[in-house]
Amino acid sequence: MSAGLSMKRRLIVVAVVVAAAFAALAAIGPEASRGSLTFAFDPEFLTRPDGYYRMCEHYGLDFGSRPFLMDPGLMYMAVAEGSVDLIAAFSTDGRIPAYNLVIIDDDRSFFPPYHAAPLVRSDALEAHPGLRENLELLAGRMDDRSMRRLNYRVDEKGEKAASVARRFLEEQGLLEEADQRAAAGRPLVVGGKPFTEQEILGEMMAILLEENLGLTVERKLNLGGTLVCFNALLSGDIDLYPEYTGTGLMNILKHELMTSPDEVYEHVKREFASRYDLVWLKPFGFNNTYALAMKRERAKLLKISTISDLARFVRGSQEM
Repeated sequence: MSAGLSMKRRLIVVAVVVAAAFAALAAIGPEASRGSLTFAFDPEFLTRPDGYYRMCEHYGLDFGSRPFLMDPGLMYMAVAEGSVDLIAAFSTDGRIPAYNLVIIDDDRSFFPPYHAAPLVRSDALEAHPGLRENLELLAGRMDDRSMRRLNYRVDEKGEKAASVARRFLEEQGLLEEADQRAAAGRPLVVGGKPFTEQEILGEMMAILLEENLGLTVERKLNLGGTLVCFNALLSGDIDLYPEYTGTGLMNILKHELMTSPDEVYEHVKREFASRYDLVWLKPFGFNNTYALAMKRERAKLLKISTISDLARFVRGSQEM
């Protein structure tokens, strides 16, 4: 993306955020003067069992007014511009350091671990020798910081997800030229959810399989939310996509909270195999948990470093 186009996109987004800010102020009216906080998150966070309502119940949080639902890209810009005070962020998002945000500590361990890993149809593994081995070349390659850097290069530097993915694979020495192209047939289909990290991971897997195994790979990235991707996997419309262990645990299996990363992974691996004939491969290495984020200066001013601090602040502002 050229610098000119990037600046144009930013100006458009800022204009939308400013409009949203005026709408937000009109909606909350006099409550803003009492020191209440405004909160925004993406639509999926509203309906997840590990999302907004259960989090509020867990911490005794009551914002007093309905939070704003926003597209993730707009949400980060809104908190950076001060249109809202708090967002439900993703811990590996590159915009957290870019916008000088701080993660509010989940001090009572509400959010389960969300270690990303390839989730694959078992028949795809059987049909394509070497598929498992090549995908698991990515196991343990990315920690939280490195994934945040990759996301930053796309979201803030304007690089293409495919270019970022290929450069990472090359730097890791994971690409080899296939001895021969795979036999013609139905392409292997890689899916993904509609945000940057999923696009990068989807491209990594697709490029790896094209280069190393000579497979024809179709991309259905930015396909939709969790249930859209999961149902597409069940139906055979896609063969694999990157999923998160906490999402598998709570949003798909509807299981109660578990906090041990190893226990969560082993549980989803076992249950997905027995219930759906789907295979969790080894995780990529990072934990992209949901997290609450604020501007660093705002959090410091209000003395909010944990979600328990946030709950006390909200209760105090409502008693004023």
